[in-house]
Amino acid sequence: MPEVPKLLGGRYEVGELLGRGGMAEVHRGYDTRLGRQVAIKMLRSELARDNTFLVRFRREAQSAAGLNHASIVAVYDHGEDILTETGGAQVKVPYIIMEFVDGKTLRQVITERGTVGATEALRITEGVLDALGYSHRHGIVHRDIKPHNVLVDGEGRLKVTDFGIARAGTSQMTEAGSIVGTAQYLSPEQAR
Repeated sequence: MPEVPKLLGGRYEVGELLGRGGMAEVHRGYDTRLGRQVAIKMLRSELARDNTFLVRFRREAQSAAGLNHASIVAVYDHGEDILTETGGAQVKVPYIIMEFVDGKTLRQVITERGTVGATEALRITEGVLDALGYSHRHGIVHRDIKPHNVLVDGEGRLKVTDFGIARAGTSQMTEAGSIVGTAQYLSPEQAR
């Protein structure tokens, strides 16, 4: 298992781990050039050798970077850096530099509160749908929308994140007949 680098791209200081998903880890970071907090998403090193995951991760960076919407996490930069594994092998690991949202996932909010009221549920739904509508108008379908991928800041503002399995335009990234996404959030017709 490689050690997480302290500095990516000669510019981004890597801090504490904020979250871990199926494809990547997200760390708090600091942009030393612009003097601001950022979130750093790095493809897990064991997946960095798999071209399918590399292509998906790079596509996420490009797709999300093209979206400029108040309810979508902004992507500032992306690149690749070299990680050295404990055995000495080196592997290129791509990363995405994103807007840091000081808050919680919608999943955490719901878990902590138990429920949200009808008015707040409508506000949340409207915010998520507004972000998804914007991305659809720009040819990008999220394909993994769930409470884990919606961030809520301290003032209640929403940010949709994780376009890792998004489909851009007529992309054929997914093999015919294969299903992508989180099982608990698949539509009934996909589950069948």
